[in-house]
Amino acid sequence: MKTKVLVTALTAALTVSLAACSSSQTSPPSAAPNASALQSAAGVTDISIWHGLSAANGKAFQHAVDGFNAANQGKIHVTATYQGVYADLLAKYTAAIRSQSTPTVVLGGDIALGFLTDSKQVLPAAQMAQANPGILNLDDLSPQAVNYYKVDGVQQGVPMNVSTPVLWVNRDILTKAGLAADAPLKTLDEVVAAAKTIKTKTGIAGFSTQDDDWYIEQLTASAGQDFCTTDNGRKGAAPTGITINQGLAKQNITKISDLYASGVAVDGSANGSAAISAFQAGKVGMIIMSSGILGALKTGPKFNYQALPYPTSGPAGQSGPVVGGAGLYLSRGASPAQQVAGWKLEAYLTSPQVQEDFSHATGYVPINVKTADLTTQKTYLAANPDSQLFYNQLTKTTVVSASAGCVSGAMQTIKTSNMAEITAAWAGQKSIDSALDAAAAKATTELQQYKQQLGN
Repeated sequence: MKTKVLVTALTAALTVSLAACSSSQTSPPSAAPNASALQSAAGVTDISIWHGLSAANGKAFQHAVDGFNAANQGKIHVTATYQGVYADLLAKYTAAIRSQSTPTVVLGGDIALGFLTDSKQVLPAAQMAQANPGILNLDDLSPQAVNYYKVDGVQQGVPMNVSTPVLWVNRDILTKAGLAADAPLKTLDEVVAAAKTIKTKTGIAGFSTQDDDWYIEQLTASAGQDFCTTDNGRKGAAPTGITINQGLAKQNITKISDLYASGVAVDGSANGSAAISAFQAGKVGMIIMSSGILGALKTGPKFNYQALPYPTSGPAGQSGPVVGGAGLYLSRGASPAQQVAGWKLEAYLTSPQVQEDFSHATGYVPINVKTADLTTQKTYLAANPDSQLFYNQLTKTTVVSASAGCVSGAMQTIKTSNMAEITAAWAGQKSIDSALDAAAAKATTELQQYKQQLGN
């Protein structure tokens, strides 16, 4: 019920916010300020950033912000505020649009890209980079991460905390089930077979994952299939539907659903906490979760765990996992001095050393390509194979529309309605076929409604 109320409120907020900004959508974007705007500002320029990082990840983010404040003492001061999970954060941001009180920078979750772009409330990163050469070079950032935050070829946001989905395995449980250390777990079929073996041989659940549509996106992208039609909304035309009830994506989702229906898998909860807790307690052999849970695993009970590459099913070169995490967006409503200060904050947060420190504390993948050249990073990766795996998977993922993910302002509502249908199938309340068909039908309606809200 809480989720339904949240999504209803968020949908209403999005509608009002889009209507409020529709009158300005045809206006040409204001020119991005250059460094002189900050240089000429008197005293300390105060800026704000909202984010959705909590626990170990939130502490690491605040540490980075503290470092920026120390480096810019007397000139810039930033206040970071946690605004809840990404859906809560986006709802609060839409309310702030109406009250004209948006923060200078927002660290918005990955699927916020469509709405933030459509709302015309953010100053595109491409404009700031062009107006301020030498502060933040977008070419220094991972192409796979940068690609996600582009719309129609224009860089809107700057990736900051980037995660990649991986297969986490409890080696002790796999050994107990008779699965060798080199057991093939590279494909989804191999993972499904191993999960069944674990349950049969040990009585322990073989699999779990978070009840979140991001993981349904992964099952689609790793099949080489666009989540949304057409081209995931990346090439000018807005999406008109989703494809999870079709092709190899449907086969993948059905295989996971069968694990739940047969009792091989256990529910991972909407925020993933149940999956993590069960994994740490030795009650499940394998989970598919974000690399960003590494910080939580480090602080939990000690056991023999390992990260493995996300299991694939599609053709090489045409498929791969979608990046997760969040990106930095600069407010168009901030003053020129604040916008430059915010841009300097984004440059600092994505710098090689800061990305290294943040990655070590959280499990997010460093998105600055120069981080890999640091001697300390090379030493760390040699001693931490899980983090090396995260980096390898991100950098080796093919940049195609399937792995870029779908961009639409309707993604939050689509995500929630998808999981309502799919988890009902996992709980045995309906067939997976009917669940996926219903989810696809709802998505078509939600995309059409969103298009109408935009005035198209």
